Amino acid sequence: MSDTRLAVAPLPPLSAGKISRISPKLGQRLEGLSGPMYKLNQLHHPLPPPKSLKPYVDTKAGEIDTWPAHASGQGFTSTSAMLSKNKSLVLVNDEEMGKPQMIPKPRFLEQLENFLKKELRALGVTDLAPSELRLQAHREVFEYLIEDFKTYKPLLSTVKNEYEMMLAHQRQQLRDMEPLKQMLVTVSEQCDQKIMVLREEEKKEITDLKAQNRALFQQISAMKIEEGDLQEQIARLKEKLAEEYGKYRDECDARKLLISDINDLRYQQEDYMMSKQNMQEIEEAQEDPVTLKIALRKAREDEKGATQRLNEMIANYGDVIPRRDYEALEAKFKNIEEQTLIKENDFLQLKAEHEALLDVQKQVTQQRDEFYVELETLKRSATPRPEWDRCAEYINGGINKWKDLSDGKRSDEMLEVLLNEMGQGGIVESNGADHFEGRGTGDDVPIYLKYEGSVRNRRLGKRDCALLIRDIWREKAANDAEKTDGIRDNMADFLQNYLKRRFSLDQMVTEWAYNLHDACQRYTHDENIGLFFRVLTGEMDEEVYHRQLQVVHQLMTHLLKKDMENGNQGTLSKDDFKEGLKEFLVGVEEDALTVLLKAAETELDANDTANLEYKNLFTEDDEGKTGPFLEEIRKWCRQQKLEFVNEIKENLGDVSLIPVEDLKRAILQADMEIHAELLESVLAFVFQTTTEKLYDSKPLEPTKIIDRLQNANIYRVGRKQ
Repeated sequence: MSDTRLAVAPLPPLSAGKISRISPKLGQRLEGLSGPMYKLNQLHHPLPPPKSLKPYVDTKAGEIDTWPAHASGQGFTSTSAMLSKNKSLVLVNDEEMGKPQMIPKPRFLEQLENFLKKELRALGVTDLAPSELRLQAHREVFEYLIEDFKTYKPLLSTVKNEYEMMLAHQRQQLRDMEPLKQMLVTVSEQCDQKIMVLREEEKKEITDLKAQNRALFQQISAMKIEEGDLQEQIARLKEKLAEEYGKYRDECDARKLLISDINDLRYQQEDYMMSKQNMQEIEEAQEDPVTLKIALRKAREDEKGATQRLNEMIANYGDVIPRRDYEALEAKFKNIEEQTLIKENDFLQLKAEHEALLDVQKQVTQQRDEFYVELETLKRSATPRPEWDRCAEYINGGINKWKDLSDGKRSDEMLEVLLNEMGQGGIVESNGADHFEGRGTGDDVPIYLKYEGSVRNRRLGKRDCALLIRDIWREKAANDAEKTDGIRDNMADFLQNYLKRRFSLDQMVTEWAYNLHDACQRYTHDENIGLFFRVLTGEMDEEVYHRQLQVVHQLMTHLLKKDMENGNQGTLSKDDFKEGLKEFLVGVEEDALTVLLKAAETELDANDTANLEYKNLFTEDDEGKTGPFLEEIRKWCRQQKLEFVNEIKENLGDVSLIPVEDLKRAILQADMEIHAELLESVLAFVFQTTTEKLYDSKPLEPTKIIDRLQNANIYRVGRKQ
């Protein structure tokens, strides 16, 4: 900031009023003053009488008028209430009522304050708030003080310059910080976008890892369940073994009892035989009592020994099982034990692999963070990559050909491809050329382009091209509606008639025809412009465009009926909206429904609301473009059409030439419920003939048939088998 100060006009001098002149005698006594009068701007101004000045106070040069300190409390005006003429209560202060202050202020101070109040009211900044206008008004008052007080002028000027210098420095710092603030906001937004992109890229990997983790957990759970089943089998086998052992003991006891019974019978038989023999001997010995007594004692001793041996055998071999059953159960137990050991080893191996995967996931996450930091560093230091997709507007064939040429290539390779296209004349140079060269009047030239000579290049922009195409569609729909035979006019012929109706001069008709054709070539990557251009050149059936409009209209009608069922509230809940889409889009999958609902929420900005204003989804701008929801609807329809065409392709098989009958049979195999009129119109478009001469057409190659089917108005009527 420069040190030069603004030139400030001095305040008017104090009015002398009715002051009597000072006598020469009194003037001689006040030699320390400048005299009884002073001269300013060729005007003489009297000083106050000497008697009113205080000795050694008011007689000192260069000092400010004194004002009692206690006057600060009485110098301000007080506010009071009073009634006006119309009997209303108003607030007035002493100054407005004309009441003088008890202790008046110095005249110069009062003039400065009045000047400051007047300036603030004139600038409209009476409120206490930071403002450049208030600062300027106070700066002027300060300038007056500096000018009038000569003694303190250098010091006051230095103080003022220091303040001005610091204010200028602060303003410069604010101006320097403003671009940094904007750049900080921009960098923050870019970082957020990059973080979102990285999150989207890593979302699939994280999902795969989570799915793999869940699969491992499920496998572990299955192995645990299998292990539990094996434990249960072991428990059941133990129970069966106990049952078999119980049966064995029962059989053993029964066998022992049977043996005991047999022994008893044998003993009885022996006793009987012995007793019989003894009887015979007794009879022979005349029945000696001593002999009988000895035999009885001997029999009792034998019986006691046999009973003792039997009890010892029962006690020693009561829990013994057969060796054959024991060996079978032991082999089965070893087999189950080996399987359990294998399962435990597999479980430990899976656990180790899972822990290794977790370690790998941590390492991958760490590497990802490091790569992200490196990416950000490289992006800040590297040169920004060129937007190669912009080259599609200048390549013959549009975005599709450019994608084929540049797919998988580096920047230097794409530059070489672009240079080759320029050398071969593949670049659309209409933007640079001032005129087009007429294509002549041959039979292979469309009717709207038949012209010889040069045609002016208007360099038609994309928006103008889209507006013109929308008007052409509207005019053609009205023209076709007026026809009674139901046959639509050819787009090329209609375009010629449309341009003639719109432009009276033939030169203008030719110019707009060539410029529209050129713009369609340059902007063929746009969906609406590309569709119109393919219909114009005969590559696509016009009914495809009308089918899209019909689907949108039918969908809106279906949602309106759904709304009417709920009370015609103008909105639909997300569940009802999703159900309506599922009813209308036959065979739609749950993932596709989720994508459609997400697109509707994004377009309506209704992520946090329960209802959707569905009617706003069916609007379009002046160029005919719709929102993300209808784009997803068209994308789903194109996907269904592609699946239908692929199914027809599979039904055709591997043949070299396909006649009309075989194509008709393949279409009916894919969809038995297709309408006869739709089938004949599709066949007529594929074989490039009329329905009357359809079956006189020559067979075509499979590739040509599939290509035309993709551009025909074909769709599935019935449900997919």
